[in-house]
Amino acid sequence: FTHFRKKAGDQPKLYIWSSDVDFAYMDADVKFWGSPVTMVALGNKFLVSHKFIFVAKVKDVAAQTVMLMVSADGGRTFNAAQLPTEIDEKSYTVLDTSEGLVMLHVNHGAKEAQVGNVYISDDKGYRFTLSLPNNVRGTNGDCEFDKVLSLEGVYMANFKETKSSDTSGGVDDKTKEAAEESQALEEETKSGTEVDKRRAPKSKAKEESVVRTVISFDKGGAWSYLKPPRVDSTGKQIECPPDKCWLHLHGITNFHNYAPFYSTENAIGIIMGTGNVGPSLRFEPDQTNTYLSRNGGLTWIEAHKGAFIYEYGDHGGLVVMADDVRKTKLVVFSWNEGQSWYDFELSSMPVEVDNIVTEPNATSTKFLLYGTRGDTGVMYHLDFESLGQPLCKGVWAADSVSSDYETWSPSDGKNTEKCLMGKQVTYTRRKQTSECFNGERFERPVSRKNCECTQEDFECEVGFTRPVGSTECRFADDGSIKIPMSCNRNDHFFATGYRKVVGDTCEGGWQPQQVSVACPAKPMSKGAWSVLGALGMLAVVLAAVNMLSQNDRVKGIFANYGFESFGTVRYANIGSKAPESALDSVGTRFDADFIEGDQDDFDAPQLMNYTNDRDRDSRDRDRDRDSRDREETRRSALDTASEAVPRLARPPGGPKEEDVDLL
Repeated sequence: FTHFRKKAGDQPKLYIWSSDVDFAYMDADVKFWGSPVTMVALGNKFLVSHKFIFVAKVKDVAAQTVMLMVSADGGRTFNAAQLPTEIDEKSYTVLDTSEGLVMLHVNHGAKEAQVGNVYISDDKGYRFTLSLPNNVRGTNGDCEFDKVLSLEGVYMANFKETKSSDTSGGVDDKTKEAAEESQALEEETKSGTEVDKRRAPKSKAKEESVVRTVISFDKGGAWSYLKPPRVDSTGKQIECPPDKCWLHLHGITNFHNYAPFYSTENAIGIIMGTGNVGPSLRFEPDQTNTYLSRNGGLTWIEAHKGAFIYEYGDHGGLVVMADDVRKTKLVVFSWNEGQSWYDFELSSMPVEVDNIVTEPNATSTKFLLYGTRGDTGVMYHLDFESLGQPLCKGVWAADSVSSDYETWSPSDGKNTEKCLMGKQVTYTRRKQTSECFNGERFERPVSRKNCECTQEDFECEVGFTRPVGSTECRFADDGSIKIPMSCNRNDHFFATGYRKVVGDTCEGGWQPQQVSVACPAKPMSKGAWSVLGALGMLAVVLAAVNMLSQNDRVKGIFANYGFESFGTVRYANIGSKAPESALDSVGTRFDADFIEGDQDDFDAPQLMNYTNDRDRDSRDRDRDRDSRDREETRRSALDTASEAVPRLARPPGGPKEEDVDLL
């Protein structure tokens, strides 16, 4: 029980999570009931189911969150539930604990509030692995997840197909095809008459999600779609493309419109439901029919057109139905498990049938049907003993010609040995063609033997998941498996990917091996990020410099940079035209090849020394002036000379040639 620690005064009502409440027990053997013994401090709520005890322990009072504590040993030890992600009390539902493990539905706070993930535990009840994502749930916490009560390990569920739950490898394509099909239906009905429009199949509403039905034969270890019937109840071939053709049935969250999939413990292998054949579940009445399986959900037949409400009797040998959508005067029944159907008039006035019930064990042939007629409630008692069917014979000689019984072993259809949960279970049931009743005292013979192990006898270990329709466990990368420190990129490590389904008794055969998992890329340290950032900045700077160096304007700026400081330096006059300054001497032809070209034909220029004093400059000017004076004197002397110049006499003994003017 849970109790407040403080016993003084009035005890408050527990309407929020409180840090003053504990989960405790008291020893009944003590004569005067001693003090409470605390089992889980801060435990506010609890549930006892089979061998498990669940306690909601407060995690954060301010945030009003809790954690789930589980005990599988009568409360001696409690362990926190280990899931890939954290949960809070408002978002989980214990689905089933009847087969030695815990099936838990968890809503992780997603935008789609009406879905949650289904997790299955080990035999200790606290180590969970993902079984089915996006399981449909109602606003009151009911989940479209149900056990087939007559068989061990068989479960059925509905899930919403979303982009994030791509578990089959082609969800997006299938969803797109369903949308295109709906659009095509809308276009077809636009051109018809008003009567045609009312009778035509309605397209799926835009806010309607894609819902599909799946079945598991190994306690949620692997899931597969329901196989559709080949023909309808009238014998007409069902047209359905193989790549998007399955049977889908309505679940408990839509019970106010259609009867959910249904089974009882004594009706071995019989399951009924209302739904449709196609890529996904439809919600229109004219698209909904009633279906039946007599082999545990492996194969199905269309029992009747339209949506009916149903009930079993005579250990499954009698099925009674009535229309669940429209007012009716008729009751429909079958005594051969849906092979043929009979009807009789219930009343001259139509009745809106609410339900058909019988005693809890479904062994009787008497039923109650209740409903309404206008504003008045009505009830009918149905007794099928008046049919006068004899009791069946030959239960211990099943399969013989003289016996009304046969043997049957449930199977998932994947092996020839017809094994489920590691064993072959053989049931004795009435032949479908035998016109007799089992009787309320009928006891069904059952035999069991173990089978060799196959991959179907193993479920995924924590950190691995399976796509719908597959038995291969794939690494989920959800953080539940610790990556070894020595795991480097482009390397791999080995992990345990499979574990045996709780309660499976198979022997030998297939045994799982360690699964190779690729090492994820390790995140860089702060130092590595710093170095990478510095290198990145350096690369940006170098790229900017390189880009600027290609610009002509920038080239000119850098090429003439520094010459401004020589603006006042004067050059001596060389030739007739001298530059005013050093900068003028360079000019704009900064890139001229002045050491090449036609100037190589002249003498090398002489370097002048501009560091001598002014005396040397004065001497040079005086020397130039004296030279000019002498030249002028010589010219003036020539101008004043006599035009008649005396001739020199010929030397004695010389030749008699003409006189030579020596000037």
